[in-house]
Amino acid sequence: MTVVRSGSRQWTSPAVLAVITVAGLSALIGEGGIWWAFSWVALAVPCVCSVFYFIRGAFGAPAPSAIDGERSTR
Repeated sequence: MTVVRSGSRQWTSPAVLAVITVAGLSALIGEGGIWWAFSWVALAVPCVCSVFYFIRGAFGAPAPSAIDGERSTR
């Protein structure tokens, strides 16, 4: 049995990360100070998410479908 997810649920996180990345890159145009700090934070968010999900996948955390109470069989 395959779990089918809706398009909005599947693409929400990547879209949010893309918006945060674009905001961080556009903040680099600022004159420094608070803009550069905002840029560092905004560009660190996708990196932190990538490391989190890499570690989660490497150590065998349960898949989101198992967390939601749905079982998928392979």
